[in-house]
Amino acid sequence: MNEKDIQRAGLKAGDVVDLINEDDGQRRVAHRFIVVAYNIPERNTATYFPETNVLVPLSSVAEKSNTPVSKMVIIKLQKAES
Repeated sequence: MNEKDIQRAGLKAGDVVDLINEDDGQRRVAHRFIVVAYNIPERNTATYFPETNVLVPLSSVAEKSNTPVSKMVIIKLQKAES
């Protein structure tokens, strides 16, 4: 995450968070990710796949290929419970 986004969220590098997507009325959660400050544009995050595939709505697909659109998933962060 961008350092400014980390600060805005009240987090710090090394915090453990859950990533949440609530698209189309369904709650999807990827549990226990570590916050890392990185030179990335503000309001963006980067994750690895397949670990975060759970966040991608199956109804969100490319028109022609019908593959899941995993490059633009809106998420919220929430501190993970210990």
